[in-house]
Amino acid sequence: MNPARLKEALSFIERETHLRTKSYRMLSDGVQGEFLQAFSLMVRPEAVLEIGTFTGYATLCLYRGLRENGVLDTIEIDDELTDIYTRAFSIAGADRIYPHLQDAAVLIPKLDRLYDIVYIDADKRLYPVYYDMVFDKVRSGGYILADNVLWSGKTAPDAHSGDRQTTAIMEFNKKTASDPRVERLVLPIRDGLALIHKKSDSFFSGQF
Repeated sequence: MNPARLKEALSFIERETHLRTKSYRMLSDGVQGEFLQAFSLMVRPEAVLEIGTFTGYATLCLYRGLRENGVLDTIEIDDELTDIYTRAFSIAGADRIYPHLQDAAVLIPKLDRLYDIVYIDADKRLYPVYYDMVFDKVRSGGYILADNVLWSGKTAPDAHSGDRQTTAIMEFNKKTASDPRVERLVLPIRDGLALIHKKSDSFFSGQF
């Protein structure tokens, strides 16, 4: 990917998101975007799944390290902002991104490939559901990333917010922290980014 074209596309997304939506806080910021790009370049994924396209900022950052002939599937249920990310993908020359305008919970079971990276940034009430749905679609040794796991401090032990979103994120955090199949790290980037590593088959077989 041409870095100059990527920078132009990301600037376009930032501008259009601020001008046209009231949800611009949902946009990944520069620090998180740099992390996603660096992580993708380190992993060099053959396949990436993103749940929650929004306006495509994180999508392009994850696309940065995609291998030649690799693919990125991104799922979004809201059809109001498709023109923003469609235009941004064109500016960046990102021709191996496949947007799916559909309910993720309906589409995910139909996906027939294994992913090196799955990025979750969609309906917070469904985070535990998404985790269970994608787990077997993550390649052995692959990664699940989940945004907003600190949820503006509402997931702290002494916080007592009982809304459905907070409750679901707390359930997701507990589930991923106690899952023996993974190793998890929460990074204090923006609103909290969970980095979840699916242990390789060799780990369970004792072959290293």
